[in-house]
Amino acid sequence: MRSPLLTGFLVSALVAGCSGAFPEAIDAAGPPATDGGGNNNGEGPSALPFAVDDWYGPSGYMGDGEHPGAIADAMTCVASRPSTWIGNCHRYTWTPSGTAWAGVYWQYPDGNWGDQPGLPIPAGATKISFRAWGATGSEKVDFMAGMMAVDGFQLVQTQIALTATPQQYSLPMGSTAYAKVVGGFGWVAKDATAPFTFHIDDIRWE
Repeated sequence: MRSPLLTGFLVSALVAGCSGAFPEAIDAAGPPATDGGGNNNGEGPSALPFAVDDWYGPSGYMGDGEHPGAIADAMTCVASRPSTWIGNCHRYTWTPSGTAWAGVYWQYPDGNWGDQPGLPIPAGATKISFRAWGATGSEKVDFMAGMMAVDGFQLVQTQIALTATPQQYSLPMGSTAYAKVVGGFGWVAKDATAPFTFHIDDIRWE
């Protein structure tokens, strides 16, 4: 269940915030890769950089995502995915079903909105970087990390205009203080009237 405090924050943020082709893509081979999000006995990564998907699970479905089937996460990778990219491939499709926005938070542990401690992250991170691209090259998405109400910080890049080919983006840390982090990464999309599809890959703290 979502924290009421976080719900208030998200509504405030959304109010304030408020044609190409896919590269060739393939489904990830073999058994589905697993996301993080377990409790790991309270132990976090030993060093930077680390793949967000190895430690956090994309379990925090928000807005329209609370309606079953409104957000689908297909583990689909570009055919030429570089070996240097880490973590899992995500192809999200949001099919609007009555709410004006949708999003997903990568949480530690899964489903944690602040009732449990977050993941201990090594000091010295300067940014959270990721690759993203859209189905048509006209998609706009907000990306974020940290939950202000429980982590004491939140980094946000609003309305990033995606292209139809993978581009690298980042959320600079600056002088942001952090320790145990619940919300390792997240996205929010708004105001779609038709299915909205985009990819995220190579999400890392570094």
